[in-house]
Amino acid sequence: MGDRTEAGSSDGLSRGFEAAQDICRRHARSFYFASIFLPHHKRQAAFAVYAFCRLLDDATDRPGESAFGPADPQRAIARFERLLEVVYAGRFAPADLADNLPEYRSAAAAPALAAFAATVRRYRLEKQWFVDLMNGCRMDLCVDRYQTWNDLEVYCNRVAGAVGLMMCPIFGLSDRAALPAAIQMGNAMQLTNILRDIREDLERGRIYLPREDMDRFGVSEDDLAAGRLTDDFKSLMRFEISRARGMFRVGSAGLGFLAPDGSRQTACAMAMIYAGILDAIEALDFDVFSKRASISFWRKCARLPAALRLARREAMDPLIDMFTM
Repeated sequence: MGDRTEAGSSDGLSRGFEAAQDICRRHARSFYFASIFLPHHKRQAAFAVYAFCRLLDDATDRPGESAFGPADPQRAIARFERLLEVVYAGRFAPADLADNLPEYRSAAAAPALAAFAATVRRYRLEKQWFVDLMNGCRMDLCVDRYQTWNDLEVYCNRVAGAVGLMMCPIFGLSDRAALPAAIQMGNAMQLTNILRDIREDLERGRIYLPREDMDRFGVSEDDLAAGRLTDDFKSLMRFEISRARGMFRVGSAGLGFLAPDGSRQTACAMAMIYAGILDAIEALDFDVFSKRASISFWRKCARLPAALRLARREAMDPLIDMFTM
């Protein structure tokens, strides 16, 4: 098909890909930064998938900010389920958007969903990955504590591992045996988000840190709520950061199976940037209560040489450990 998708040949769908890109530019700055390596048609596709995931997340986790609503998150997920059925039935097109989904008619972000539908068709993305993502969003509506890491891993698999799988066809994964590594990479990024966003999650009434880990290190919910930067809390964070880095290492084993057309470079850049958030947490002496750990534009640039070195590794080459401090 060359560098133009069937969607890219339509003015309406071209606007859809532009809308998806804008969503990514505003809400996924790290991925937007890393995507510079991707060929144009793959970058469009990745933006479209991200836009769907972001719109779903906003509708369920930030209903006041959602382009679609309604305020009831359960009803919002039902809307996205209906949308997914339409997409996989092959009935979704800009011309009949209002007929199939009239409630989306006036939504400013609706064109991005048309781009998503075109991406699903072109790359044959598996429906189950998006179903898993929706089920993960449902967990956020009914689960606000996790007893064990195994419990939390189920959640990570659904909201992040599934996203790793979605990107595999777009990034040209050459061997399905590497799919578990993609799940691990997604989960590593999700655990990194959890460690960075402890304060924000507390404000939503959620604690993702496994209870068994908190008990092991003597950290209570009251400690978290009070923002107590105790030695016990720091030990807990060191343990979870080590776990995340181990998952990055396991996930990086699959990066060599991605296409060397910029896809592998983008995935490696994302891995190194996200791993850098763990470094930033450590640089704050684990104080995630008073400041959000982040990576500046220039620090992202500084991590690119390591990412490109990792991207030179072929599938069967010895694993390069870029994540151990």
